[in-house]
Amino acid sequence: MTLDLRKHTHEVVDSARMAPSLDNAQPWAFRVTARSVEVYVDRSRAVPSLDPDDRQMLIGVGGAIFAVRLGICALGSEPTLALLPGDERGDLAAVVSLGPDHLFSLAEARMFEQIPRRRTCHARLDPQVPREIRSALARAVELEGAHLRWMVESAERRSLARLVAMAERREQAGQTVHAAGSVGTAAPATARHGSDLPTREFATASSGPAATPGLPAQEPSVAILATDGDRPAEWLRAGQALMRMLLSASVEGLVATYSNQPLEVPDLRGRVRDDLALPGFPQVIVRLGRPVEGWPEPTPRRPVVDLLRR
Repeated sequence: MTLDLRKHTHEVVDSARMAPSLDNAQPWAFRVTARSVEVYVDRSRAVPSLDPDDRQMLIGVGGAIFAVRLGICALGSEPTLALLPGDERGDLAAVVSLGPDHLFSLAEARMFEQIPRRRTCHARLDPQVPREIRSALARAVELEGAHLRWMVESAERRSLARLVAMAERREQAGQTVHAAGSVGTAAPATARHGSDLPTREFATASSGPAATPGLPAQEPSVAILATDGDRPAEWLRAGQALMRMLLSASVEGLVATYSNQPLEVPDLRGRVRDDLALPGFPQVIVRLGRPVEGWPEPTPRRPVVDLLRR
């Protein structure tokens, strides 16, 4: 029987809306036809004060694109992807179409199960991520054409921590307060613990960076996701890579938190790339770990009906 995606509109969009996004803005919309899902950028959800180039917004949309791809795989079809089929600054981010028949793999099924379970966490984490899991997550990112660089050496983490602290000080001086400076976050009332990267507390608008202790030299939980290019298509690829990595991490019982503050400041973003000798342009600074205080609650999501275009 020929697959008609219109009969699966709710389940496909329900999965896609679970992607992470800057300040939980959820900047996406969808049009479902018989043979394809069109993924749009909802620019009314932009956060221009933090993301003037829409880079982080498109990373979030990329995460939704990956969820659509995975949802089509679950329906038994190999998805074909056209990124930015029109103007790169247009609203149509991607068209995900039905392809040949597809046998849903065990790895895909495990990721798909994690879509509603994946979490961003602002509470205390057990930061140790075993080497084999770090390697597997790096391979997951590479499948989407991006790179994942783990900050294993203490000198690398100190350099990154200095850049995050510099970004924090600039934001405090400019009286800029927002939710964790990250893809996939909502404003936390508590600080992160157990990281040598500075963090924010947002219980009040006057909150400053929280004091953070140093880490043992072996702590390997911080990574930077980078892409070879730095145009809208690469930002969408970064989002797909991030979503694949986060779902794969969730399979292993890991949650994520973010320290994207220096990536929101152009000169500091350049320094992240140069000081750490990254193989490309940094898009996301992520920290993974196991939640010490239980699995976090989900963040609110817009209803499916509000995300559909006719």
